[in-house]
Amino acid sequence: MPAFLTNLMIDFSHWLRPWMPQLCMAVIASLLVIYGNNINRAVKQLVQGSHFIIRTAVFVLLCAVGYGMATVLLAPLLLKLLFSFGAQWYGLVIVLIFIVIGMLAQKHNYQ
Repeated sequence: MPAFLTNLMIDFSHWLRPWMPQLCMAVIASLLVIYGNNINRAVKQLVQGSHFIIRTAVFVLLCAVGYGMATVLLAPLLLKLLFSFGAQWYGLVIVLIFIVIGMLAQKHNYQ
């Protein structure tokens, strides 16, 4: 790879670095938005025969605690994973992740 391209990718990664925790949280939140209906539907099928109070409690726990906890716990893991690619690549990888998220959103009719 030419040196100017490598330097450009490193500069881009360093420019993104202060915002990487927020970008990782945005990735996780976006995936939860895209696939949240599928998760809710699966949980609804699991508890459909249960009492109203149990169904409501499960839904509140899933949405308030489950999705929030998933976001808070998975974002730092994604951050560590991205930084493991090295300064040359993690900026490019985060851009590619958002492109894939855009394609997934379009596939799921979130236009």
